Amino acid sequence: MCGAAAGPVIPQQRGVRDHARGEVLHRHARLTKNGRPIFCRPSRAEIEGSVIPRQGPGSDGKVIYSTREDAEAAARELESLGSRPLRSYLCGRSRGGHFHLTTDHAREAAARAAHLPLHLRIPQQRGPMSA
Repeated sequence: MCGAAAGPVIPQQRGVRDHARGEVLHRHARLTKNGRPIFCRPSRAEIEGSVIPRQGPGSDGKVIYSTREDAEAAARELESLGSRPLRSYLCGRSRGGHFHLTTDHAREAAARAAHLPLHLRIPQQRGPMSA
């Protein structure tokens, strides 16, 4: 056995930081026949400009989850691995209905604010507008 690999070769996946996050995707994401997660991308008609884009470019390249439950389960697991707070949403590009995850900025801001003393959490009234 000269130079043989010790175990199976795992294909490199874009956007996966570590093995634990990769396992979460393999459990919950929609997979190809080869076992890789499927990513959202514009249709040929959207690319050619013959139809109006159904979704903004922010969803391009995001992992596809078949159901909201799969997306929510993945979000909770990713958060337990140190991810920022995530929420699922229905992709506007999907005819059959698939879901993506996005960071939940409002929930994240509320979590940060919860650690502040009360006098810093209360919104301050703004003074009169100067001309």
